[in-house]
Amino acid sequence: MKTRRVKYHISGLLLALLFIPPAQAQQAPVATTTHHSLWKVQGKSNAVYLLGSIHVLKKENYPLPQVMEAAFTNAAIAAFETDIGAMEQPDTQQKVLSKAQLPESETLQRQLSPGVYNSFTNHLQEAGLPVEIFEQFKPSVAAITLAALEMRKQGLDPEYGLDKHFFDRAGKEGKQIAELETLDFQIGLVTDFSKEEGELLVKTTLKDLDKLKTELGSMVKAWQTGDADSLEKLLNEASREAPVIYKRLLTDRNQRWLPKIEEWLRGDKNVVVIVGAGHLVGSEGVVELLRKKGWKVIQQ
Repeated sequence: MKTRRVKYHISGLLLALLFIPPAQAQQAPVATTTHHSLWKVQGKSNAVYLLGSIHVLKKENYPLPQVMEAAFTNAAIAAFETDIGAMEQPDTQQKVLSKAQLPESETLQRQLSPGVYNSFTNHLQEAGLPVEIFEQFKPSVAAITLAALEMRKQGLDPEYGLDKHFFDRAGKEGKQIAELETLDFQIGLVTDFSKEEGELLVKTTLKDLDKLKTELGSMVKAWQTGDADSLEKLLNEASREAPVIYKRLLTDRNQRWLPKIEEWLRGDKNVVVIVGAGHLVGSEGVVELLRKKGWKVIQQ
């Protein structure tokens, strides 16, 4: 008999990966800054705006600040982490589901150590989710799916994510749309963890979910006020808890994006680059990497 699958919108699964709150994070202080999670980089004859996104939000988080809307309006090119529209296509969903499954001879229980598996199944039971529907998932996908479902319970929805909001507008307004990564690459971020990395992601995700209810408001507040210091502290905690995952999901990708962003900076069209806010802050974030390369970057 085939194992039942958890049905979750593919964009939600992919985007949930990039919004799992950092493990062991402390409550972010309320910021007094009037800044936003938006930076302007001055090019030779144009500007590139770096807009930090939260991939899942609530309806009440709109309307957005005028400065964010203006950056989008002033840009001829809107760049995203990947092709958001393609996430919704049936062939993409089938590809993810295929790559998400363990071989028939394997189970989630065999992939995880007994302690981690027991913690995971206990969390499923508390959430009212049948354990058996997760058994054929790879550990990374099981963890991300649980995180996505828990965020749904908190009212967070990828349909209200900043990426989706501006991607839809870019299509309607006829803007040129660009991607920093292929969809296949992003699917690999979800499905191609090693066994050790998968277990580590499960462990840290379970810790994160325990803190989600109390820390979510502070994280969104830090994003809304452009409190880069608080966001950096959250990410630094994550790097100490799981540095291999932090490197894989954030810092390695930041480095790979840099040449493309610099290419746009040498062009003649304004560009808005909309990526997860965590990619922009900290000593290894895109903002600081560009400053080290000599570009003038000003928070808006």
